[in-house]
Amino acid sequence: MEPVPLMSMRNDALWCGDVIRLPFNYATGPGSAPVDLMVYDPIDVGCGLGVMTVTGGKAGRTLSIFPEASCPGGTRSLSLDWLRANWDTWFVYGHNELTPIPISQVVVLKNECYEIVPRKD
Repeated sequence: MEPVPLMSMRNDALWCGDVIRLPFNYATGPGSAPVDLMVYDPIDVGCGLGVMTVTGGKAGRTLSIFPEASCPGGTRSLSLDWLRANWDTWFVYGHNELTPIPISQVVVLKNECYEIVPRKD
């Protein structure tokens, strides 16, 4: 399955293992390579899920841990409605003047639809 534009997704949440692909590196801005962020559970009852950078120079580092309000109906998932409404606060680039990463250029890879290492069937 191909990546799906975030703005066209119809389901209501992202789950652990889903990947948010930014159109460029949040540390360096437009013109740089895309960066993948994996949704993960920080295992903290006082907060929601988080995103960890999985490609590029910041791979393996947590980018953000979202508030509990980002979890729909008390689930351990990330509400797409919350994510879209709060995108410009959480996903920015720049150093002195922060600029939102254009949500219209963001795609999602669902965890059941990608492989990190190709399977040998």
